[in-house]
Amino acid sequence: MIDNVYGNPFKGERTTILIRNSLSYNKWLKAHCKSGNNDMGVRYLKPQQDYDFGFRDNVLGNTLFWCSVSKGPDYRKSTIKFEAYKQDKGEPHGGSYNYLVKEDGIYHSNFVDFKLKKVYSWN
Repeated sequence: MIDNVYGNPFKGERTTILIRNSLSYNKWLKAHCKSGNNDMGVRYLKPQQDYDFGFRDNVLGNTLFWCSVSKGPDYRKSTIKFEAYKQDKGEPHGGSYNYLVKEDGIYHSNFVDFKLKKVYSWN
């Protein structure tokens, strides 16, 4: 291992992706996130439950995570597949990428400005 007291010089800052089930009427949400190298597994989120995981950018500068969220009977009625994180220009990002899943789509926010922005709609 190359890690030492200064951390691993070949990896970027720690990044966290968080998905929150903000659906109404006690609806559960199915969430599945993965990258080219890591499958984070399927999670079933009860109302207001969070699913989060962390990682570090890879040395090649091409870290990419995508997620799919599904709602409805048997989680087949509506699904959104989206790019949750993409490392740009080989530069590490770090920080939090927060997604709130609501009845009309997915909203994104970060811990810098706390503003919600709708980024995806249900199909």
